Amino acid sequence: MEPILVFGHKNPDTDSICSTIATAYLKNACGEKAVPYRLGKINKETAFVLNKFGIKEPKLLTTVSAQISDLTRVKKEVINVNDSIQEALELMTKENFSSFPVVDENKHLKNMIYVSDIANTYLKIDYSDLFSKYSTTYENLIEVLKGKIISGIYPSGEITSNLKAISELDTIEKGDVVITTSMADGIDRLIKAGAKVIIVCCKEDDFISPRVTSECAIMIVNHSLFKTISLISQSISVGAILENRNFYSFKKDDFLYEIKDIMKDSSQTNFPVIDNEGKVYGTIRTKNLINFTRKKVILVDHNEFSQSVNGLNDAQILQVIDHHKFANFQTNDPVKITAEAVGCSSTIVYSLFKEAGVVPPKEIAGIMLSAIISDTLLFRSPTCTEKDELTAKELGKLAEIDDIHKYGMEMLIAGTSFDNNTPPEILNLDKKEFNMGGTSMAVAQVNTVDVEGLLKMKSDFEKAMNDEINSKGYDLFLFVITDIINSNSTLLAYGEKINLVELAFNKSLVNNEMLLKGVVSRKKQILPFLMAATQSL
Repeated sequence: MEPILVFGHKNPDTDSICSTIATAYLKNACGEKAVPYRLGKINKETAFVLNKFGIKEPKLLTTVSAQISDLTRVKKEVINVNDSIQEALELMTKENFSSFPVVDENKHLKNMIYVSDIANTYLKIDYSDLFSKYSTTYENLIEVLKGKIISGIYPSGEITSNLKAISELDTIEKGDVVITTSMADGIDRLIKAGAKVIIVCCKEDDFISPRVTSECAIMIVNHSLFKTISLISQSISVGAILENRNFYSFKKDDFLYEIKDIMKDSSQTNFPVIDNEGKVYGTIRTKNLINFTRKKVILVDHNEFSQSVNGLNDAQILQVIDHHKFANFQTNDPVKITAEAVGCSSTIVYSLFKEAGVVPPKEIAGIMLSAIISDTLLFRSPTCTEKDELTAKELGKLAEIDDIHKYGMEMLIAGTSFDNNTPPEILNLDKKEFNMGGTSMAVAQVNTVDVEGLLKMKSDFEKAMNDEINSKGYDLFLFVITDIINSNSTLLAYGEKINLVELAFNKSLVNNEMLLKGVVSRKKQILPFLMAATQSL
């Protein structure tokens, strides 16, 4: 059973990562298989938290788009280079495939075989040099003829001799395969001449045993002479008739959206798929792309598709755990929504622990506490509720944190150093995209104890923001620098619609800069005012 994928939003913050890990832990504790993921690089604050509580960073998830491995119908049969062309034709007929992948003994892809290859071989065949021109094995020969060995030792391996008829008795050489009938009187002479296999076309009851005994294998075939000769040609090995040709093959992990146009535009009808070990996983056709098993996911700390993983439309959303507003959230299936007007997603997640009767261990309680501290700026954000504070106290006891405020300041300060980050990296540490009334905007936010240090890089931020405006088409890019000591925020605004910022906060920008006293929450103190400004235009 495939695990449930649990993840927060792009440009993850501490709440997004910690709530994701805690949710996955809870699901596993309740008997469901769940794996936490991240949608971007974690910031320094989050790294500090995970390191303190000894928890590994979740793996990166780039997309949940459907892959070939998710298809519900993949034809698993393949043809081996040593199989007879009769076997190949029977499989193609059974599956209604005009072509099939051909593999070697290790199931590695060698080529493709087509019905036309077999038909052309039949047209060109010359029985006088059949075994010298086309390779096959004694195993293929007896299987195709459905023969029965009544005397002698039947050989194995590749046939290296010639195919002769009884009429060519005088030319028989040691090791030849000879075809005859029970009416022919020369079997004894064939044995003496050194024939390795004698194929006798008759019913077993009609056969008269030779007077000479030897190691020569005598095979009875219950077919006419003409039918037998035709069947012998079908014993040729597939590998003997393969042609060098170009064809498409895919990897098991390839995404359907990447391959569908290739398949649609190609004259090829069947496409081999290779697994991670280089072996053939199966064969797919264009019509197979319709039905696939959708990955099961849980969204934490977000609900907008623009903030989520790529390919989310291909996935089945089982649950959303969030404390943000819902905007244009639509799914094809019913979804369990666990949402609450609190300051942090971990506050909601802890409620789910209580509902399930699961007590989080010290490290899980510690990261949930850290998430609440981060999202509420140590309970100073206007988004902070009484429930957040009460939850933090309970989690503090479980995490064995004696002084929450002391730990909180240590954590927040640890996350405010940007010495090793470039301006573009700082902007994308916690950036979210929005579309309000037709206005495309990005709002990035960082918490710091050194506002002046960041403002010294203002020209660098201006260039980086304008580069993203040009590349991503934002009408407005807002950078919120929040002072966690004084609970103020300084805004940097660029784009064609920076007038929205002045309209939203009833203040003028000075050199694209504005100070907002007492403002620390993007969700509650910035976004609602921007939305109101877009609606008033």
